[in-house]
Amino acid sequence: MCTRVTLLLADSKELQQVAKWYYKQWDSQRPNGSVSDVIAKLSSTEQRVGFAVHCNEQLAGAAEIKFINGRCWLDGVYVDDGFRGKGLADVLVNFAKGRAIELGWSSLNLKCEPHLIALYQKYNFEVIETHNDKLIMSCKLTADV
Repeated sequence: MCTRVTLLLADSKELQQVAKWYYKQWDSQRPNGSVSDVIAKLSSTEQRVGFAVHCNEQLAGAAEIKFINGRCWLDGVYVDDGFRGKGLADVLVNFAKGRAIELGWSSLNLKCEPHLIALYQKYNFEVIETHNDKLIMSCKLTADV
């Protein structure tokens, strides 16, 4: 059972593991990418909020929301292999939406591959545009997340 969600701050003990997950999943394919670069990008700031979900006190997944060029984005939704199928994407997406509302954001956007459309439609995201091989989805935020 999911026990808690914590913010990823610069001194968070979870930051290193989340950075390793992100690096393996996405950033290892970038030229000159490194785990250190991912750590620098993950720490929560005024423009970015990283967070992790824990199950039975074990780090199980992470995600982030960020504000870039006038748009708010959900990014890096990741659940560790051993915890998949336990509803943690629900926890991460709903936490992201709640936090975005607290920050005064009226919508949340994300980029995804076509096979993930149905997953995000469950959370009221709708496809609004296509960018290269990714789809841009958006969700209007209301206080009754």
